[in-house]
Amino acid sequence: MLSTMQDVPLLISRILTHGSTIHGTSQVTTWTGEGEPQRRSYAEIGARAAQLAHALREDLGVTGDERVATLMWNNAEHVEAYFAIPSMGA
Repeated sequence: MLSTMQDVPLLISRILTHGSTIHGTSQVTTWTGEGEPQRRSYAEIGARAAQLAHALREDLGVTGDERVATLMWNNAEHVEAYFAIPSMGA
């Protein structure tokens, strides 16, 4: 039977990988209220999210069954945390 169901699980890590590779040059813009807005590409967001996930696991000892919370403005750093934390299983 033909279906429109996808053949892989829909994971945050897969969304991050897709955005980083297929839409890697698209920009995330953060306006700080001062001067020029900060811009990062989705490829940069993906690389920084991987860095954060590694630091949480290796440096801080966060495991897959622990909770991590953020109290951040809606900015590029929050997008990185939004992808990094569930991608590492926390």
